[in-house]
Amino acid sequence: MSRRTTLALSGAAVAALAVAGASLSWTIAAPRAAAFAERDLARRYGLGLTVAGPATLTLLPAPRLTFSGVRLRRGGHDLVASEGLQVQLGLAGLLAGRAEITGLVLERARIALPEGADRDWAEPAARLAARAAAGRGRHLRRLVLVDATLSLRDPRTGHRETVTGLNLVANWPRPTAGLDLSAAFTWRGVPATLALSGLRPRELAAGAESPVAAALTWTGADTAGRRATVAGSAEIEGSLTWADETPKDGPAKEASATETAKGGPRLSGQARFATAALPATLAWLGIAPGPAALTGPVSLDGRFLARPGGVEWPTIRVRVGDNQLEGAGAASLVRGRLAVTGTLAAEQLDLSGLLTGTGLLTGTGLVPEAGLSPEAAPGGWSRSPLALDGITSGDLDLRLSAASARLGPVEAQDVAAGLLVRDGTLEATLGRATVQGGTVKGRAALASLPAGIDARLQGSADRIDLGGLFADLGWPRWILGRAQGSVALDGAGSSLADLVGRLAGRAAATVEGGEILGVNLADLAQRPETAATALRRGGRTHFERARVSLTVSDGVAEIGQGQLRGAALAASLGGRIFLAERRLGAEARIDPGPDGRAGGSFAIEGPWLRPSLRPLTARTLPPATLPAAASAYAP
Repeated sequence: MSRRTTLALSGAAVAALAVAGASLSWTIAAPRAAAFAERDLARRYGLGLTVAGPATLTLLPAPRLTFSGVRLRRGGHDLVASEGLQVQLGLAGLLAGRAEITGLVLERARIALPEGADRDWAEPAARLAARAAAGRGRHLRRLVLVDATLSLRDPRTGHRETVTGLNLVANWPRPTAGLDLSAAFTWRGVPATLALSGLRPRELAAGAESPVAAALTWTGADTAGRRATVAGSAEIEGSLTWADETPKDGPAKEASATETAKGGPRLSGQARFATAALPATLAWLGIAPGPAALTGPVSLDGRFLARPGGVEWPTIRVRVGDNQLEGAGAASLVRGRLAVTGTLAAEQLDLSGLLTGTGLLTGTGLVPEAGLSPEAAPGGWSRSPLALDGITSGDLDLRLSAASARLGPVEAQDVAAGLLVRDGTLEATLGRATVQGGTVKGRAALASLPAGIDARLQGSADRIDLGGLFADLGWPRWILGRAQGSVALDGAGSSLADLVGRLAGRAAATVEGGEILGVNLADLAQRPETAATALRRGGRTHFERARVSLTVSDGVAEIGQGQLRGAALAASLGGRIFLAERRLGAEARIDPGPDGRAGGSFAIEGPWLRPSLRPLTARTLPPATLPAAASAYAP
């Protein structure tokens, strides 16, 4: 073997040994190594470093120091306590004898924001922003958190919040490049993932716009022991800026509350939000759901502009269940209370699920009364407690329009409506709607009481086809004709049964050109003793005009001006309707005809959808029970 070959082999062996040695971890003096790394942390970020465990140095594949039992401090507070810390160093700086930290890896770190820690984090953040904006010097190219725990205080509620199982990787290869971040964590018992890309810290720190794309997903059971599933996603693609505290046009500029709020991020672009269970998702986020508690799956898609504490949607598409709406909206969050405003339109709209979710329609006959029994709800009205807490914990100002809308079994066209929720009150307005060929308008207002609710109802209807309306409601079609009427009622109670028992107000209705199905009043007046036979045969009573007015007090409606006029018949109605018991106690009188036809009086008693008819004559006759289809005097 030649001397040259021997030297070459020896050199290769030495190089291999050197590489192998550089790849090994060498234990070094921890205090001196910590002081070496701390100089760069203090110079660039104002952070102090203390190390309780041993330290090692590894040169390849990249120089790095590894510590155990690490604390990052500032202002006498521990900002980070980590079981392990890996400090990645720039080779050029290391050869020059100085530390240039290019990356940090924290293992099982506990990152806390104790009381007064805002100012402790403010200085490192300000230094980082200044260096990023200037584009000078080495920057932190990589940050990794492994199984970290983040603890901070929620500024909205003051409660301590903890993020566990945080695994994060952030890469920022060059000052002029974008920052990419991916993270997985658990918050309030719900696993979530976050991905962010395209963010340019240099432009952002300099006050310029930076592109950004982000996606957040979450799925799991909610934390309070409830069985609701928390699942959904949020995606944005747009631009981000960091605004100063003073508006650009100066402090004298007239601006909205959000525009003059403290400086912070301004995010705009295109966004999409979807969740299978909106109430559970809002509760997971610590937001009082308010009226959103009445909805299920929800998705939003459109252009947006977000500022601290609020977001605006100049154009938005909303899907709630099978309903699809378009329009504009805004949302703000003040001390954990969600406020939503919106103007939305739809071709078809089904509000049945929204209203049945309140429980206020249960026991009215408009929705099924599952689980009710005569013992639990005498008269059929629900005795379940009434409360608005679940739907007034947030604010809502919503304007809706629809070419076609459904409320329970009733369908309407050309609908304009509104819903206002604020300060423990709920107000629903119907500006107009076409129902069975007629026009309906109304307003219902509910307000929370210490025990129960206060309710007020006003409404009017014109030219409604009663036969079609009763068919929609599933009620017996005992009267036909075009009706107009008005109602003004108010009451208060702890349950629907209690509220109905305290109702007060007035109501009036007029029916033109109609007929009563199931009984012939003229024949009945002639031969009252044949009432049972007449009822079995059925019959019809045509009339030109029928009118009734009611005065309601303590759940009892006094019948006044109950009149019916036909070409050959006139009749009147008086008595009472007991609303709480759904019972009639009335008297109908058929006037004698001008041709000498006899008249007669009849008592109408019993359940209002199935009353009994009893002639009031000197000779007492057994009562005849009207069939359901012949409930002629049911209001």
